[in-house]
Amino acid sequence: MKYKRILVGVDGSPQADRAFNVGCSLAKVLAAKLYIVWVVNRDRGMESSFGVNEDFYRDQYAQVKDKLAPYTKKAADQGIDAETQALVGNVKVLLSKSFPAENKIDLIILGQTGRNVIGKLSIGSHSTYVLQNSDVDVLIVK
Repeated sequence: MKYKRILVGVDGSPQADRAFNVGCSLAKVLAAKLYIVWVVNRDRGMESSFGVNEDFYRDQYAQVKDKLAPYTKKAADQGIDAETQALVGNVKVLLSKSFPAENKIDLIILGQTGRNVIGKLSIGSHSTYVLQNSDVDVLIVK
């Protein structure tokens, strides 16, 4: 199978950076478009437990947009057709279902573990969820 539209989920963690590098390598070899996506996780449980308001998400979104700039530059420097997106929502659903369906993604690349919005290492539940629930191929990078 030839992959034409590759989604790489990033979050600033070393594992996500490795996933990005793998995504760039594959995109170059396959002449595929690379979608670099960073999701500000909007978890209902977090809102009810901590009373997080809209300003928090706006601030996080603005920070994420700035953090995506180096990824855009690195991809462009390698001659890769890339698009970056900062999204706010349920990271699991956005990466496994919504974004891939809306953009006709045929491969999702994620790091094995990542960072949550507070900056602590998560246990890889997002990667596991995407792997188990996506309708397209998923590559998990250690």
